[in-house]
Amino acid sequence: MKLGIIAGNRLLPIILAKAIKQKNPQIELVAFCFYHETSGLIKKYANKTHWFSVGSLGALRDRIKEEGLSQCIMAGQITPLRIFDRKKWDSELLKLVNETKDMQPHTIFSGIIKYLEQHGVKFIDSTTYLKESLASGGVMNGLSYSGGIKEDIEFGAKMISRFVDLDIGQTIVVKNKSVVSVEALEGTDNTIKRGANLSGQGSVVLKFSKTNQDLRFDVPVVGIGTLNLLRKIKASALVLETNKVLILEKMKFLELASKYRIPVIGINR
Repeated sequence: MKLGIIAGNRLLPIILAKAIKQKNPQIELVAFCFYHETSGLIKKYANKTHWFSVGSLGALRDRIKEEGLSQCIMAGQITPLRIFDRKKWDSELLKLVNETKDMQPHTIFSGIIKYLEQHGVKFIDSTTYLKESLASGGVMNGLSYSGGIKEDIEFGAKMISRFVDLDIGQTIVVKNKSVVSVEALEGTDNTIKRGANLSGQGSVVLKFSKTNQDLRFDVPVVGIGTLNLLRKIKASALVLETNKVLILEKMKFLELASKYRIPVIGINR
């Protein structure tokens, strides 16, 4: 069996590639990578890698065809701010973007998947090989928290449930039943930093997915880098939507969160 992975930045593509090879060693994994985005560590798990400049949609399409792939997974983001730098975009991507209704990353990546599927490859759920890494319900690391934090969690859950469906971002920071910061193109960590700068210590951070989130791409993710930031700002809790947010290196993440005294809580909408 042959499987393609379109690999963006940070750890998700690496962890996914590792999980694929561990669960199905016989799979020939072909990684499609991007200069200045994808980590070279992908080579450790992929049987073959192809490298592209960001914006080379036509070349990506052709290489997928040449590999004879019928299935691909998209994992990891491309830095969202690249949507404002089109100098190296090829004619295929420019045409696709010019035909989309807006410049939201979700809209653009949905269009890219549709375009590539029209050329013969099917994209599968990016959590297919990582189900055990999804947030589970309740307090995942066994820590207790105060009534005031519970009130912030309940308030924040109501707010973020509305916010994520605007397709602006997936993270909010709450303190004293007030929304302190909301995520836009700056990403999760910068949203958390901005919230801490405004409200100081003791905030609650929540990360949810959109209703009908297309899990073929842009699955919400938290990792140890974000957890270390939560420790630095002395966050009161991290709240994740159950079965919709991936926790990278989940066991290590929860162990460290316990050490840092940060409750990690999974809730449904």
